[in-house]
Amino acid sequence: MTKYALKMSCSLVAMMVLGGCAYSSDALFPSLFGSEEQEAVAAEASATENMALPALGSTNFEPVKVSDGNDTGTFVGQKVITFRKELNQLQTSIRNNNAQLQQIRSSVVSNALQYHKTIGTIEAKLQVGTTPGNPHMFNMLEEAQNNIQVMNANTNALTQLAGKVAADTANTEYLVNAVRAAYTISGAVDEDHRQLRVLENEASQTAVLMNSLLNEVNSDISRQKQYVNTASETVVGLSSAIKVGSFGVSNVPLYAGNSMSSFGGVVSAPTVNSSTPLFVAKFNKSGVKYQDGLKQAVSSALSKKPNVVFDVVAVSPSTGASAVAKNNATQIFQEMIEMGVSAANINLSAKSGNSSEVQIFVK
Repeated sequence: MTKYALKMSCSLVAMMVLGGCAYSSDALFPSLFGSEEQEAVAAEASATENMALPALGSTNFEPVKVSDGNDTGTFVGQKVITFRKELNQLQTSIRNNNAQLQQIRSSVVSNALQYHKTIGTIEAKLQVGTTPGNPHMFNMLEEAQNNIQVMNANTNALTQLAGKVAADTANTEYLVNAVRAAYTISGAVDEDHRQLRVLENEASQTAVLMNSLLNEVNSDISRQKQYVNTASETVVGLSSAIKVGSFGVSNVPLYAGNSMSSFGGVVSAPTVNSSTPLFVAKFNKSGVKYQDGLKQAVSSALSKKPNVVFDVVAVSPSTGASAVAKNNATQIFQEMIEMGVSAANINLSAKSGNSSEVQIFVK
């Protein structure tokens, strides 16, 4: 392609942005995104990943009331009285275990809110940049680590609760079998069998509730462990960023040259020459304030080399890039144009990664 054709293509991109014309962001990106169905799945995965609070169960477990019965004076009647007392004890245990579960869940949510408030403050500061090794940032990171210790304590409490519920579940199943076996005992009157049927039904319902409680506690344990692992990885990543004072670095060597090429109006994927981003905008929640940090990074790069080339990479946690990731990168593309960067010096591409973010490299 001739230099003239290349300039015309670059000018067209700039006119589309500066003129405010309606266009699809797909036209700016290399064909690395896959089908629309894949993008929808990626967007849904990104939304799920960015949920602030752990996805715990929400059931409040309340057993059925145990019916009263008269003493018939028979041996089977005495067995019914014993069964009824045992069922009442098991139901009391359910209520106690349920109360403990709700208390743990409340602690999990409260602690998670504190954790994300601290992490959000750290990330907002790193977006605009701070001094390398800022002690105030490390103090906040220590608060987040304390939150993770509480997360581990809540996980241990859930594990202990699961052990108690498992034992109660086994005892409830044993009681149901004992009630059913009592039908075969001789010397019973009709009232004994009537009370056995009522008791069997209530014990069976209690057993179902016990199993549901056990399954939900085990699910909460699994989700909480995953949540703790993610939080721990986040703290490790933030620790590294605090050491340098930002998500990216402002002293990345600038390389001459422009590898941007065009074919059919679609920009080809750039080859990134720097392994460390100049700037990273993390879109892990709504309303991310990255503009000041972006302006500072772009200004610094331009002051070192006016014709520097920027590679803007949309990163999505699923294969390819979601529509959300593309929109974020396109927005940053427009903002960089408004900052005075030539459209010919901005390459757009996409890749999969561990989080939803936009990375900016220089070359």
